[in-house]
Amino acid sequence: MNNDNLILSGLMISVMTATLIPALPNQASHAENRFVQSSLSWGNIFRRKPPVGRGSGGSRPTIHGVCVAAPDFGETIWSDRPFIIWQGNLKKIGLSQGIPDATATENIKIGQLYASYTGKPLQLGQTYSWLVAVIDQSWTGNIRFTIMEPQQRQRITNDLQQLEQQEKSKRTTAEGIAFAKAKYFLEQKPPLWSDALQQAYSVENPSPDLVKMREEVIKDLCKSNQPQT
Repeated sequence: MNNDNLILSGLMISVMTATLIPALPNQASHAENRFVQSSLSWGNIFRRKPPVGRGSGGSRPTIHGVCVAAPDFGETIWSDRPFIIWQGNLKKIGLSQGIPDATATENIKIGQLYASYTGKPLQLGQTYSWLVAVIDQSWTGNIRFTIMEPQQRQRITNDLQQLEQQEKSKRTTAEGIAFAKAKYFLEQKPPLWSDALQQAYSVENPSPDLVKMREEVIKDLCKSNQPQT
């Protein structure tokens, strides 16, 4: 082989190498992204059987045809800024401790079939009620729940902080962190369904898997309800 051919062969090898090398990190990145997405199976973690409800016949609370999927009657929750999600048409939603008053609807952020309290943290160990108006603007019914006692809540708070730090160190997405927290809540005994759902609904730009789970889990929680007034 003469010198010209040797030079040409060398150039061809250099061009091929330059073309292939940059592609490898991208391929690895895409593979990693596919793995991360496949590991966020929202449907799988919410397929576990929910705790028996305290509503009529053990179902979720139902008031004049409106099913409250979370919280359940008398449920204990971790969040001191609670969350409510329902199936049906509500006229008004409020949060109160004791007798409802004019301030019950303050600091309530309402989404599509769910709402969150955004005011000052509620008192630990205390019982509150989500108020619902179904027929008109008058309060039709309420769902009582209790904020977790300080010692138990602090243990869970510490676990969640450590979990979030671990996920951030892995550069986990916001949805991935919410997924990890929701999974943690559902692994508690008893499972903290309201808190897990609150994490699922905290994601601003949900993946298709999360959107599908949101639709299906509410149907599953409310499908066997019996009316209660």
